[in-house]
Order: sequence, then structure tokens, then C-alpha cells
Amino acid sequence: MTSKPTVDVVETHMTTLDLPPGGFRLEEGGTLARVDVAWESCGPERPENDNVVFICHALTGDAHVAGRYANETESSGWWDGIVGPGKAIDTTRYRVICANVLGGCKGTTGPSSVNPATGRPYGSAFPRFTIGDTVEVYRALLRQLGVTHLAALVGGSFGGIQVIEWLAAHPGEVDKAVMIASGAALNAQALAFDIVGRYAITLDPKWQNGDYYDSPAGRPDVGLAQARQVAHITYLSLDLLNRRFGRKPQDTWLAKGKEWLEEHAARFGTTLAIESYLNYQAKKFLARFDANSYLQITHAMDRYDAAEKYGSLDEVCRRVTARLLLISISGDWLFSTDQSRSIATGMLKAGKSVDYSHLDIKVGHDGFLTHTKELAKVMVGFFRDDAREVPPEKKRKFAPIVDMVPAGSRVLDIGCGTGSLLHLLRAGKNVRGTGIEIEYDRICAGIADGLDVLYDDADEGLDLIPDHAYDLAVLSETLQTVRHPRELLGRILNKAGEAIVSFPNFASYRIRLLLLFRGHLPVNPQLPFEWYDTPNIHVVTLKDFRALCAKEGIAIKEIRTEADTFLGRLFLKLGLLNLGATRVIARLARA
Repeated sequence: MTSKPTVDVVETHMTTLDLPPGGFRLEEGGTLARVDVAWESCGPERPENDNVVFICHALTGDAHVAGRYANETESSGWWDGIVGPGKAIDTTRYRVICANVLGGCKGTTGPSSVNPATGRPYGSAFPRFTIGDTVEVYRALLRQLGVTHLAALVGGSFGGIQVIEWLAAHPGEVDKAVMIASGAALNAQALAFDIVGRYAITLDPKWQNGDYYDSPAGRPDVGLAQARQVAHITYLSLDLLNRRFGRKPQDTWLAKGKEWLEEHAARFGTTLAIESYLNYQAKKFLARFDANSYLQITHAMDRYDAAEKYGSLDEVCRRVTARLLLISISGDWLFSTDQSRSIATGMLKAGKSVDYSHLDIKVGHDGFLTHTKELAKVMVGFFRDDAREVPPEKKRKFAPIVDMVPAGSRVLDIGCGTGSLLHLLRAGKNVRGTGIEIEYDRICAGIADGLDVLYDDADEGLDLIPDHAYDLAVLSETLQTVRHPRELLGRILNKAGEAIVSFPNFASYRIRLLLLFRGHLPVNPQLPFEWYDTPNIHVVTLKDFRALCAKEGIAIKEIRTEADTFLGRLFLKLGLLNLGATRVIARLARA
């Protein structure tokens, strides 16, 4: 199988920003007399500039998001698996721009840049900047390029923090946004790792308060290497570290870090693969990054808290106008699943469009860089909005539910699958809907249809969903598959004023006859699984359902029943609903 084509040759552009008199004013009072920005671009340029996707890179990343340089034979972009022709961010459709961050060391003005006032590197004189300042540099660059509105804004990790600041500070400038393995602020554990890393640098004697560029003693490589080692541990999950290294001895590839070990830590070094790997990563990092940039960027990131800046996370979400996709990664130490979920909940409270997916890849934070194939599944649909036609059999199945839903209502579809019901409700009833699903491929399909779909487990409490956020909740063919149906019925009536619940009736005459004469459970369109391979873990009958609702104080406002045989329909006409019905649809409310 041939791989998808990649972006071809790209080049790094340098742009000096047009600054007002007095220079670029920073949020905390400093100024920069000159700001240069290094940036790269790929994809078609349009006169209207209506197809621009801006990507905010991660902490130690750079503008080289995709493609290769003229002197290279292979692509070297850090996100080649996501950005390119026919890929998740399709460069036959979108123009992708990525710029090196303010304070960095890859061309954009930072501590190693020449200070116009002295003719020497800034070093300790580089002013303190904020995440808001980094966003303003990007916006100033885009304005000079003729771009005032973005088709999309994307960022992972540190890049995601810049995304949420951009969305909150400048509502209306972005159509779609993606935050991956990120949050509105760093958690305490992530802050602790950064603090230790900065101490490692500033306690290195060669740091010299940041003025080491012309020092004959050299640079604070030991401190920067140690900071990188500490940080790199946080990028990988415990599961991955155990699987990849455990207590294995060094092998040939991992021994590449041995010379750094021998030079700096020989006395107490080990022969373990994990130590050699960390030394190798440290050595690579020294060749491409600057200690002062590391200090400045991590310090800006650590101080940022969107909720504190704008009053609350709910207020942040109220300011967002873009459709937002949140993606968390299992085993992420730096940005937990709860941080993505809290933003999703805030967006729902504010009535905004939000999708949330979770990558259960067990590799940790760096999964958004290393597992692009899995990530691309959800991103490709988000960027394409491939609206589809619902198959006729699903239209027939959902027709009674569609008929029961009031036009223009807000609907929560629990166990939404690929979103067929929400699609029909949107098209036929002008419904604003949100789907809940736990299967990744189904979430991707729903998002690709332009639907709002959230990764959540009905059995885990639906904590993502604010109470009273919806007019109606739908539980279609799901009640019999959850572990705690009684509790779930109560929860969904907290999330919405009413609920529509459908389930297969295990008391229909055909099931009774099969059990009586053949002695085993049926396999039919309503119950298509063998008993040993079925998601149905509860046997539900219409009578039992009525009894449960009465016990729980739930009013049944309407009952509809379906039968798939002549005899079943006859029983229904005679009022023998529990005997004739193969499927029950009930509309519920609090008594």
C-alpha cells in the first residue's frame, strides 16, 4: 500500500512586524523595539485568505510543521502525519501557517536574538512575556500577510493553551478550533516538573543569570539537559515506559546517549536502557534549543490560567464563538482527561458547539506527535464535515422517535452511535443536538457529519453534561446495555426535562414461544446477537419498565409499541402490548 503524499519543499520566511511608535508593548509592561517572526506555509493561497489554518506548536517545537527543506530528501516536519495533501488538515484545500513562538530560538525574537539597543544578545535583558503576548505576535504576523480571519486554529499541549487564549481574547476570529492534550492551565504536577527543570538550568554555574552567550565558559548545557530529561519523562505514560524500557539493559540504539552519561554522571550512572534513553534525548535537545528560551517559555506557560484571567472557565467558554474539538490522551501526566472534560462542560453550559474525543492509546502526552494515524481519524472529519445520507433502514427505525421530538428543541442523544438520529433531527426538525458515545470510530463518524459528539460513558454518570441543559434526552436501544439502568433514568431526567427511551421487549409472544418450545433465546432483527456475544446485559419487558418508572417517580407521558408480525400487531390492537410488542418507545418526565 502506498503512503499518502506529503507536503513538498517549504522554506522558512522571516517577517519583521510593523510596530507602533514605542515598539511592541507586552502585557506585563515591557516593550520590544523590534519583533522578527519565523514562519512557514504550505497549501494554496487564495486572494480572499478564507482557507487559512494556523497551527500553534508545542513547547519546544517550531514553525516546520510539514514538508521538507530544499537540501533534504525526505519530509522532516513534526506533524507530517496530520498536515499534507489528503490528510487530516488537507493542504489541497487549506493554507497552513505555523510560526515560531515569541521567546523561542528558531528565528522569532527571543533571548538569543540581538538587542537593538546593545548590539548583543538580549540574555537577561529579554522582557517577561505572556501567553497573550505570543498570540498578539501571531495575529500581527497574520495581519501583515493579509489574514484577519481563520478557517481553523489548532494546537497541541502548549499550543493548545495558546488556542484557548486566542479564542477567549478575540471572539469571532476563528471558525473552528482544535485543542489536543491541553487545557486552560497547567495542573500542579505539571507545574512541579517545570519548576524543577528551571532550577536545573538556573543552578548551573554556566547560566550566569542568562548572560552566557559570549562567555568563554560556555552554555549551561548540564542544566538544560537535566531540564529536558525531567520534562521528557512527563511526555511518556508509565505504561509505555514499562513496556519500552522496564529494567532492560542498554542496547545499541539507546547507547547513543552513553557519552553524555560518561561525561556528566559516570560515577552513579547505570547500564539501564531508560537512563541511556534519557541521556540520548538530552544530547539531541542541546543541539537545537536554548536554555533562556526554555526558561522564558515555560515560565509564561506556568503563569497562564485562562479561568483566572477571564474570571472563570465558564466565562472563557462563553467568549468562544468557534466550533471546538477537544482531544485528550490516556496516560497524559501533563494535561489530564478531566481538564479537557471541564472545558467541554463549560462549552455546553454556554450553549456552544463542542466535540470531545479521547485517544485510548496508552502512550501519554506525546501521543499527539507519535500516533498521528489515530489522531487523524477524528481530525479529518472535523475539517471536512462530510454530511452523509442516513440509510433507509435507520430512517424507518428512528421515524417514531423523530415524530415525538418537538421542532427546534435541544436534544441529548445518549449512545448516539454514528449520529444517524441526530442527523435526521437536525435535517427534519431543526434540532440542536449533542451525542454521547464511547466508541472512537463512531465518534469520528458523528463529528464528520458536523454533529457535536462527546466521549462519555452513560454508566459513569454523564458528568460532562450540565443539569437542565437540554429539553429532551434520547436513550435509543441503550437501556438494556448499561450496568445501572435505574440510576441512568434518574440522571437523564436531571440533564433534560423529558426523555424518550426505546428498548426491545423481551416479553413479546415470539420470545415466549421460542423459550417454551425451543428452549433458547432468539436471534432476530430486534435481538441480533447470540447470548454469549450480546451487549444486552438486562432483560427488559414493558411491564417491568412500567413498574420501575412507578417506583422511581417517573411519569410515562406516552407509550408507542411496534410489532414485526401480523399476530404481534393483532395483539397490540387488542391492547395486549406486553405480549405483542417487539419494541417499546416511551416518553418520560419527572412525576
